[in-house]
Amino acid sequence: MALPAALACVACGVSVPEGGRQQLACPRCGGPLDFPAATEPLTDRVDESRRGVWRYRPLLPISDPASIVSLGEGGTPIVELPRWGAAVGAPLATAKLEHLAPTQSFKDRGMTLVVSHARERGATALVEDSSGNAGASTGAYAARAGIPATVFVPAAAPAAKVRQIAATGATVVSVAGRREDVTAAAVAACQGSEAYYVGHNLNPYFAFGMTTFAYELIEAGPLPDHIVMPAGGGSIYVGCWQGLRRWLGPDARLPRMHLVQPSGCAPVVAAYDQGADRAVPIDRRPTIAGGAEIEHPARDRQMLAALRDTVGVAIAVTDEELVAERRRLARLEGIDVEPTAALAPAGLAALVRRGEIAAGEVVLMVTTGAGLKVPNEGP
Repeated sequence: MALPAALACVACGVSVPEGGRQQLACPRCGGPLDFPAATEPLTDRVDESRRGVWRYRPLLPISDPASIVSLGEGGTPIVELPRWGAAVGAPLATAKLEHLAPTQSFKDRGMTLVVSHARERGATALVEDSSGNAGASTGAYAARAGIPATVFVPAAAPAAKVRQIAATGATVVSVAGRREDVTAAAVAACQGSEAYYVGHNLNPYFAFGMTTFAYELIEAGPLPDHIVMPAGGGSIYVGCWQGLRRWLGPDARLPRMHLVQPSGCAPVVAAYDQGADRAVPIDRRPTIAGGAEIEHPARDRQMLAALRDTVGVAIAVTDEELVAERRRLARLEGIDVEPTAALAPAGLAALVRRGEIAAGEVVLMVTTGAGLKVPNEGP
């Protein structure tokens, strides 16, 4: 797939030329940018000589194969969860183990495309802001590409994640304040420079990389009845929805796609409950699910559109619920995930209790980050 001539604003629909200086937001309204929807059936979908994300190279917006920066991401397994599923009332539960990616989080799916795009543009430096996982992914792929990287992180970022970022040689800059302050510091560092802003919560290439998650589900087939995902910035949730639609078409029946947020920071859940089209103001409280602690997600419109399109449910769970399911998943299935990733099993269990998921239905959840990133110190 060739580089697009223009991107489109998610909010107002204006076309924004892709050439020239990097743009992540609409110059007219400030909305996030994305790729235009597919206008014809997809053909030449796979490159049989490759595996993982780049198996779908014909569908990805990189013109020169020499620009590809890869660590073998994608191709993550889907496993059955008979003991855990039986315990929560979903005996046909499965999980796609995205935490088995090269840097132990799903962020690698988007980062391989972002850094490949940066290399294709001739970038000489990368800047990112992250609560941890995207920063580790940025550092790894920047090192692979031989491009210097600077990663801005919250002062309260988990120590294990900060060490992972630093191990790649990336410069780590700690920022006090809210998550939004970290983003502002990274954006300010890019102003007046030629640095490429990774900006995974805004970058359309990052979100587009997540469509490969859907392509893998389709090829693994048959699709489940339900998909349950954690959601902060929403990239994998939106990317999965877009990938299903791009491959299967606008009229195909999709799995019900549910998203889970921490009760301390659940702006999309609040919007869903109120029938709104945008995230709504919330009473934000501390949560251990730091990767989903985004009060003003840029892709809120798209998350809510996906919920409507797939008849999904947005649900919030407490820190106590996610800790309990993190421990139970590890003890019954041997799968240890970080707190943000534990939103998925906690949300799945809550959806069963609410009657949204029946015992005879197949449900797939996504384990987005490995437990070693935030070690479980409890009994």
